[in-house]
Amino acid sequence: MEDQRELILDEATRQFQEKGLKFTMQDLASDMHIAKKTVYHLFPSKEELLIALVENGFQKIHEEKARLMASDLPIEEKIRRVIIAFPDQYRMIDFRRLDELDEKYPTVAACVRKNLAGNWEPTIKLIRQGIVEGKIRNINIPILEMMLTSSFEEFLSTDDLMEAGISYHEALISMMDIIMSGLIKNDG
Repeated sequence: MEDQRELILDEATRQFQEKGLKFTMQDLASDMHIAKKTVYHLFPSKEELLIALVENGFQKIHEEKARLMASDLPIEEKIRRVIIAFPDQYRMIDFRRLDELDEKYPTVAACVRKNLAGNWEPTIKLIRQGIVEGKIRNINIPILEMMLTSSFEEFLSTDDLMEAGISYHEALISMMDIIMSGLIKNDG
């Protein structure tokens, strides 16, 4: 049953990538060649499916963060990558489509926000380690956390990126470049 659940979540991810929130439970069932009843047995509503999709996605993001933290990368690169960790299967998804959540699925939107704002402790520990090692300057970590969380939310809730032709992932990389390099040009 758990395998079937995972297959449905994988297909829902693909459907979201293709159609945004417009995919239906029938779309899932048809494309998977299973009965719609099977989908509803595991996910009684589309909202519950979307919540499971969000939770599953953030679980994979945390797994990617743990992998990066255990790597031999220099601390500065670990911080850069951990903050915007994204498993490969999510890189092609247009997360800018999530702006509809607040209107149609407020519970799912709240789940996204809770996950964006939560579980910062491993990243903060890594930043503190970088400060102790003298690789990162002493910064106000709560302000950085608020800046990052706000940026993630804004990237998800605006059409500005789409209008500028910037993907969600590209926006994250640019944001980290600005945070890690700052605004002042270093000619040295």
